[in-house]
Amino acid sequence: MEYLGEEKQINQLIPLVSVCVPAFQHEPFIEKCLESILRQETSFDYEILVGEDCSTDRTREICIALADRYPNKIRLFLRDEKEKGRRKGKWKGKYNHMALHREARGKYVCICDGDDFWTDPKKLQMQVEVMEKYPDASICITNTLIEGDEKDHIMDLPSNFTIFTPSQLRKKNYMGHISSWMMRNEMEILHQKKVLEKSSYLDMLIFTFYKIRGNTIFIPKVTSCYVNNQRGIFRSASKKKNHLEMYRINWLLFYYLHKDPIHFLRSLLYQLRRYYVNFIKS
Repeated sequence: MEYLGEEKQINQLIPLVSVCVPAFQHEPFIEKCLESILRQETSFDYEILVGEDCSTDRTREICIALADRYPNKIRLFLRDEKEKGRRKGKWKGKYNHMALHREARGKYVCICDGDDFWTDPKKLQMQVEVMEKYPDASICITNTLIEGDEKDHIMDLPSNFTIFTPSQLRKKNYMGHISSWMMRNEMEILHQKKVLEKSSYLDMLIFTFYKIRGNTIFIPKVTSCYVNNQRGIFRSASKKKNHLEMYRINWLLFYYLHKDPIHFLRSLLYQLRRYYVNFIKS
């Protein structure tokens, strides 16, 4: 159910961009995250969709306070235990993500997890202008700071403005960081793919879906920050568990999305080498 109902001001507007913010156990981060999105300077309307997934800390309290303060921007969805998706008996946060995707009304969609934040108040304006200029593009990516890690920003990205065709990204399962992406809103098509029910992690699935549907634009500008939250879903799992999950995701990407056997085999060999180096040789 949508907090404060559907009659608040933001629901009466037609947003050009929908920003999806999944939040769970993000008390130390969520206010900074939402305020960074609220500071966006745009010539168009945008909506912020927050899914609060039954946190046991003060995340929900903070989200409610901000939704009360900004009914012209925030649409808050307060999940209850009955809505919490489970797979093989275990709770999966991806269902909160997917529910937000289905509510997004904008022509474009961005995603920023509740423990990350944006650093550039012109992020949305810049990306919309580029996406409008290049209608063949399906996704626009910028660079991202990494907080709490040895690297200070995402590596292996171009230094110049670049437009990639799908064939040029055949070897890529992921690019940049999801907090920097802007996508055309084709979430309804994405959600028809059975692959979403198969994997715990959505980032690589979303990127692969969009990279094969059109061109990928890269803007060499930092607009977001990934926070190295050790309590996050990925970081809190063991390295070995995450590594083994990559084998499964690699198969799902091949079988349901890109259908490229050469790319599948290359990715598999790369993962096997990493497994040997990290868990056998060491």
